[in-house]
Amino acid sequence: MDLKWNNAYPGVWTFQTGEPELTLTGVAGRKPSSHLIQLDEMECPENLTCDVFGKYTVIRIPLTDDDRVFGSGLMFQKVITDNQAYHLRVDHFAGMEVGNSHAPVPFVAVSNGIGLLCNTPEKVDFYIRTAHRKEDKERIVEHDRASDGNWSCYNPPYFIEIAVQSSDVEFVLFRGKNIKDCVARFNLYCGGGFIPPKWGFGLWHRTNMTMNENDVQGVVEDYRKHDFPLSVIGLEPGWQSGSYPCTYDWSEKNFPNAEKMIRNFLKDGIRVNLWENPCISERSSVYKKLYPYAGSHLLWCGIVPDYTLPEVRTILKDHHKTTHFAKGVSGYKLDESDGYDKWLWPDHAQFPSGLSGFVFRNLCGLLFQRITYELYHEQDQRTYGLTRSTNAGGVGFPYILYNDRYDFKEFVTGLCSCGFTGALWCPEVRGAKTVSEWIRRFQLLAISPMLLLNAWANYATPWMFPEAEETIRETVKLRESLLPYFYTAFAKYHFEGIPPYRPLFMDYGLFLNANKATLGELDDTANPYQEVQTTDIKDQFIVGESLMAAPLEPETTSRKVIFPPGKWFDFHTGKQVVENGGVIEIFCGEHDPMPLFAPDGAIVPVKVDGSLQVKKFGTKPGKYMLYDDDGETFAYERGEYHWTELLV
Repeated sequence: MDLKWNNAYPGVWTFQTGEPELTLTGVAGRKPSSHLIQLDEMECPENLTCDVFGKYTVIRIPLTDDDRVFGSGLMFQKVITDNQAYHLRVDHFAGMEVGNSHAPVPFVAVSNGIGLLCNTPEKVDFYIRTAHRKEDKERIVEHDRASDGNWSCYNPPYFIEIAVQSSDVEFVLFRGKNIKDCVARFNLYCGGGFIPPKWGFGLWHRTNMTMNENDVQGVVEDYRKHDFPLSVIGLEPGWQSGSYPCTYDWSEKNFPNAEKMIRNFLKDGIRVNLWENPCISERSSVYKKLYPYAGSHLLWCGIVPDYTLPEVRTILKDHHKTTHFAKGVSGYKLDESDGYDKWLWPDHAQFPSGLSGFVFRNLCGLLFQRITYELYHEQDQRTYGLTRSTNAGGVGFPYILYNDRYDFKEFVTGLCSCGFTGALWCPEVRGAKTVSEWIRRFQLLAISPMLLLNAWANYATPWMFPEAEETIRETVKLRESLLPYFYTAFAKYHFEGIPPYRPLFMDYGLFLNANKATLGELDDTANPYQEVQTTDIKDQFIVGESLMAAPLEPETTSRKVIFPPGKWFDFHTGKQVVENGGVIEIFCGEHDPMPLFAPDGAIVPVKVDGSLQVKKFGTKPGKYMLYDDDGETFAYERGEYHWTELLV
């Protein structure tokens, strides 16, 4: 099939087969950012191919030996995604990197600056260098495993094949000067990133689900006594008159004076965030209105309304406005849209719009965000919250992903890989077995998109380890001091499409020869096919303009850090660490701040005692554009913001 790409924006082309009714970006209701037109024109790649046969549309992206592939959704175990098949599906992550993800975004990016979005909610399979085609015989070299030391289970094909189970598909092709520029164009095409309200960068505490109004007020009072600046208090299921399934109505028993409580909190600068999930109880005041628009199967005995229908969005938006927003509620935690098959609706479920259970599952979290985001946008108030799932097009929704796994390494890798999804990840703190774990988890949170202590199933507080209380307090203060830097990073997410959290590869390329693979060690059970080992950097990441974070794992006081070429400096002391990149071991005491590093010439604005200070590293000339706006409304969309140029 001839691919006739339509040049939509500089470096962005579209192509479709058949007549697709739904696209991910269309369902999200987000239009491409106007900032796309300011980018440089790029030459359209001409060597992609596409075939439609049976129920499949298959598009092929050619690769070279030096190319490396990223993307295919939120990853928790790797950043480079070569030599793997991914069957994308919104689902809880159960420890197997096969495509089940909270953000199975059908976008792939290549190190050469080319990216492709399959802009569809249908089933998408990525085959990244996994199987040769017989017409490529001249590129296939056979080796005998028993006698030839060059044998490998991987003889990487020179292409990615992406199969969509539909003959009606829109594809969006991106080309940038490099992979960072490519991802930026993808984010801008999906609407551009969000800018959270300034209060969203503060300390969050989610209360135990059994707590009532008096208990919650007690938690807030304890934060005052311990001198911790609480910004958001999150109420878990107990705030509702019924949950699992939900009513979305206040519990008169547990929260008889909800509005008074919320208004008093607001006077002290504390916002209230409410927990919800998609299943609605027949005890809910909106149950009868929504019943005709619900899917064929129940979730925890509650109906699941079809969010693609405007009638459903109107009913839910009106209810949330009068029952929550009018009382002063500032946002939501949108839970359990990712699902476990044993209790979620099946793939063959039917929804009134005609969607299958599988397709609705891919859209549920995305639309859940849209409903609440539009409510706050219409009131000209920014919101910030949490979601269990999202998809392409959700980059502009102010929600952070989370799940119920609690592996520290996975949390760090999630912060790295999210840069290729148009989504952000929250490595929340729930509990810890040791002081070291408690400190290390808080340190990771302090430079993440949201500083969240989630005590929904326990009664954890920042001071639960008395010997670590002062260290946690200083960690929170570090985050507060970096607010100008973080805020500017999110502004660049919005205006330029640059992810505020991203892997080193996005800024520095394959500087460690990360494209060189080595044969794995043979093991008859752990590695019977000697699977290839590729150098990956999944435990360090870039934050904002230039800071590099190198988190330490719990129970450790040292680690090896990979530095890209050039001079690098310790953020906390200003001392030079390396002259021209390399790998060194760094040491960090249990109560020392988390290692952060800045390259030569970096400028980092910080807030100290209410005033703005500027940190400059090294001798190389530096330039930094500092962003600010009112921090509360959407006035920045109306041009009410300013950039300040900092030059050293």
